[in-house]
Amino acid sequence: MATIAASRDLGARVGAYRLRFDRAAAWLAWASGLIWVVLLLRGILFTPWLLQPGIENELMPLEASLRDLGASHGALWIGGGLLLFAAVDVGLGLWLRQGSGRARTAAFIRAAVGLGLCAAYYLITRDFVSALVLAAIQGGIVVFLTRNSGLMLAYPSMVFLGIFFVVPLFSVLAFSLGKGTALGTVNLDAPGLHNYARLLSPVGNSGLVYVTIIARTVLIALANTLICLLIAYPFAWWMARQPERMRNILMMLVMIPFWTNLLIRTYAWLIILRKDGLINNFLMDVLGVIDKPLEMTNTLGALLLGLVYGYLPYMILPLYTTIERLDKRYIEASSDLYATPWQSFWRVILPLTMPGIIAGSILVFIPSVGTYVVTNVLGGGKIYLIGNLLEQQFMTSNGDKAFGAAFGVVLTVLMLIGTMVYFRMGRKDAYA
Repeated sequence: MATIAASRDLGARVGAYRLRFDRAAAWLAWASGLIWVVLLLRGILFTPWLLQPGIENELMPLEASLRDLGASHGALWIGGGLLLFAAVDVGLGLWLRQGSGRARTAAFIRAAVGLGLCAAYYLITRDFVSALVLAAIQGGIVVFLTRNSGLMLAYPSMVFLGIFFVVPLFSVLAFSLGKGTALGTVNLDAPGLHNYARLLSPVGNSGLVYVTIIARTVLIALANTLICLLIAYPFAWWMARQPERMRNILMMLVMIPFWTNLLIRTYAWLIILRKDGLINNFLMDVLGVIDKPLEMTNTLGALLLGLVYGYLPYMILPLYTTIERLDKRYIEASSDLYATPWQSFWRVILPLTMPGIIAGSILVFIPSVGTYVVTNVLGGGKIYLIGNLLEQQFMTSNGDKAFGAAFGVVLTVLMLIGTMVYFRMGRKDAYA
């Protein structure tokens, strides 16, 4: 009898746990029904907008689409459809709160059909915001009905990444296959790879200009990454060996540059390096070692200085984290085995801190490839990188957005390669 009672109690708990997901899906179904009711009320209260085409500025895109449908198929049909959608969603919500298996099946089918209708609505009207809101609600219902708590917790992040990563990425990829127009738009009537062929084609007597820009960008990003590594590693090592209070102070000093915008910090270096800047005034007026000011801006050295200053903290932080967690007993063991300091570093310390080196290198290399603020301010436009070309194609009136999108895809591929290298090397370290 005790076993039967315990089994019943466990079944009741499982049923109550599952019912929570069904009730959460019910709330989303009611939210969907509320949207249809609001659209119906706006159609009733704010003049007969379903039939009047002269008030487009007062309507949302979804309402404008309903107005057009009402003008062609009848306002009563559209109003009745909205009322039917609202009744179905409200009814499903009430049914789901009872924990019925048939209700879950019906709600799942309704949500799946709703997702298909949202996709069809977007393809017809190009109203991304309305389609997104409706699809997010229907997708949330599907997620709750799966009763997967992990998927439910990840769903907001999935929606966020879908909006701000997947959709823009595929949009750029689609634009790269089109052709730029004189009005600054992209024509996708005849997609092709002509923009990518243009990247690999010579430009007049200048040769492979775009290939040179890509190669120059990668080399400068690699040089910046290497310089940051050479500076950050000994500093992070020294920082990790300090007392805890001192480490906290040093960590705050490393983080202070993040409190100021990169553009402001870059202009601060321009004030220091220009002809009438602090360095030239000090060398001429105080020390008297030069007669005329040095040309320090608009040079490769100034560009690398700005890049190193801007991205050095991204190298220090992962290195410090890795070195701080380093077990000192490995170093002591290498010394007990008569290893020299250099052998201990090369065979023990460096492999153990490799995850921090890889993470810091990726964090520095990726933004260095796409930078254009530092090159514009300290490079003076003389050192042309991918970021400058993208800015020119998208921000100027004579730019070619389709060609810029192709360059953006190339930039994304470069970053993706760097990320894949990071994960692959990290996997090797995990199994080492």
